[in-house]
Amino acid sequence: MNRTDIYRRAIKRTFADLYGVSPDTVDVSWTTGKTIVVHCAGKPFIHPILSDPDDEAPEFTCLDEDPIIVNLTDEEWHQIESAV
Repeated sequence: MNRTDIYRRAIKRTFADLYGVSPDTVDVSWTTGKTIVVHCAGKPFIHPILSDPDDEAPEFTCLDEDPIIVNLTDEEWHQIESAV
């Protein structure tokens, strides 16, 4: 599993837990390598990728919601370290 897959899984897990939906219903996409866009519960959340595409705790913003921070689990960190 690569870094993108690990982050995608963490993002889906975080949003699914917060909104009480299945992770399969959370849509995560990287747009031209500059932004991560999440669609969950009918709302778009955006995280601009600035200098570090692998932020330790990316923050997603939406006009109608408080920011959501995605934290990786210890297992996910271990997978990232093993993938390097």
